[in-house]
Amino acid sequence: PARAVALYDGGARVEPADGAERRAPDTRRAGIGPAVEPVRLPESWAAARTALRFTAEGTAQDPGPRTVHADELGALALLAGAVGPDTPPIPDLLAVERAVAESPWAVATLHAVASSPSLRSAAVELTVHHSTLQERLAQLEHVLGWDVHSPQGRLRLQLALAVRKLRRDVPPATG
Repeated sequence: PARAVALYDGGARVEPADGAERRAPDTRRAGIGPAVEPVRLPESWAAARTALRFTAEGTAQDPGPRTVHADELGALALLAGAVGPDTPPIPDLLAVERAVAESPWAVATLHAVASSPSLRSAAVELTVHHSTLQERLAQLEHVLGWDVHSPQGRLRLQLALAVRKLRRDVPPATG
């Protein structure tokens, strides 16, 4: 078995499925397809390209993982099939964009809250006191128009951030 790897710079590679986790991690943005028999590598490649759309620079302006495994996306892969650069923005995305435009710390804060198991761990990730995070969230929730503390609000935030990533252009494959 092997897996296709789609690189953000447009490159591609094929890796053996076994032992990939033991190699030193690559620091480039990459989508990694599922392990398949060589005859099914085109399927792994398509899944790797989908996973690549969920990657980020890993910076304060573009927080998130630099490497995404397609077999960890679950139902989010369906969302990727429905959203692209030409998809009109939904109200929740517009609310996130307003929040990001108003505060330089908003995108990192929203990402940390959406991806951390608790607000305390989000505060640790952001290297701010938990009360500072609470103040930021109060300001952001006012702009967003919904409570990100509730399970439904957190899911809305996670989906809005995913749609934000999926609406970006990904460089075409060259490999």
